[in-house]
Amino acid sequence: MAPTAAAAGDGQALRRQSKTTRRTPNQTVALALSGGRDSMALLELLSRLAATRGTGIRRVIAIHIHHGLSRNADAWQAHCEAECARRGVPLAVRRVEVKRRGRGIEAAARDVRYPALAEAARAAGARIVLTAHHRDDRLETFLLQWMRGAGLDGLAAFPPLRMLGADMQLLRPLIDVARADLERYVELRHLPYVEDESNDDVALLRNAVRHDVLPRIDNIRPGFRGAAARSIDLVLDAAEAIRSIAAADLATCADGAPVAMVWLDRLAALPQSRQTGVLRKWLADAGLEAPSRARLLEVLEQARNKRSDARMLVRVGDQEVRRYRGLLLLKRVDDSDRDTYTLQWRGEDEIPVPAWGGVLRFIPVEGEGFDPQWLRAKPLEVRSRGGGERFKPHPSRPSKTLKRLFQDAGIPEFERARLPLMWRDGELIFVAGLGVDARLTDRDGERFIVGWEPDASLIERDL
Repeated sequence: MAPTAAAAGDGQALRRQSKTTRRTPNQTVALALSGGRDSMALLELLSRLAATRGTGIRRVIAIHIHHGLSRNADAWQAHCEAECARRGVPLAVRRVEVKRRGRGIEAAARDVRYPALAEAARAAGARIVLTAHHRDDRLETFLLQWMRGAGLDGLAAFPPLRMLGADMQLLRPLIDVARADLERYVELRHLPYVEDESNDDVALLRNAVRHDVLPRIDNIRPGFRGAAARSIDLVLDAAEAIRSIAAADLATCADGAPVAMVWLDRLAALPQSRQTGVLRKWLADAGLEAPSRARLLEVLEQARNKRSDARMLVRVGDQEVRRYRGLLLLKRVDDSDRDTYTLQWRGEDEIPVPAWGGVLRFIPVEGEGFDPQWLRAKPLEVRSRGGGERFKPHPSRPSKTLKRLFQDAGIPEFERARLPLMWRDGELIFVAGLGVDARLTDRDGERFIVGWEPDASLIERDL
């Protein structure tokens, strides 16, 4: 009875996948194999499906991620190698380094595990990664997210199917199967598996939920797990509907804007709940983890009320949310310490300036430019603005302060500190984004101008 229940759950999930994805017949699928009870049950089921005609699975490969967190990690790898060899299933092992960086160990391990799974699957020619998450895992995640005050996406726990990068699907075929059914299946088929010693540590919140909270609810309300699973499905439906609305709203707000930017007036015309949905979608598309609702509301408040673009700044991960001429945009946080950099030009086409994140280019021209002998004769210094500098990039116009020239050129204030200034013998001869000083150039013979190419493009100038 138990094997039938587990196999039925697996078959139902695979049939559901065939309705929601473009599934190539006789394809290769990759299994995330920890060696634990759940993934061993799925290994057994998949190896049997691969041996059966008409299942759509031609070949199964297994991927074991060695996190290096347990003293038993090498033994777990050896177990997976032996069990895969017994079934004739190829096994790929990937070793990862888990760095907490202020996150919980489970989240930090997940951050490195899924990219490693996708890379290994891709290398093996698979476009589907299968994990052995089951109904009880999903219920535990729901409760954990609920205690953390998560929104719908968090409460939906993990969906049966999601994308893992642009070209990889992550499928959870046992999502409707109870842990108890899997336990009976493993016992009846005499499947060996490894035990993660940390699973019994109730100091970890997930384990406390599993071993203490859920059994108490079982005693109060027998059979609640199936009903709770249906509720999670409803939450998932609601989350998917909201994501669909957010995607359509983002498309409207970004229409006609530079890449990865959003028109503020269009965003402000939406109800606030949809505004936060647009921001979540926008940040997710940029690869950023969704911030709290309070942080999203702070973005909206600053975007509406800050008097100048330069004053609006909300940090999200390694990016800053900025405002510029009616647009919201993301810029990478710049914590560089830029000291004065001295160089001697000897006729090179370009000179990298790593501290400034770009390359100085020396470009021959037929018209106005610097005398190359003059440029070579003295050291050149690259340094930051000191304040009050005047500059004359146009021969027919008067000199102006850099602040005024930057404003005229449409260079936002928060970008100006990233632009290097080049000095020669106490004279400002070049400003990135503005050009060379026309008072120091002529057209008498071979001439050069200086250009600046940053590693990352600045804001487009044609806004």
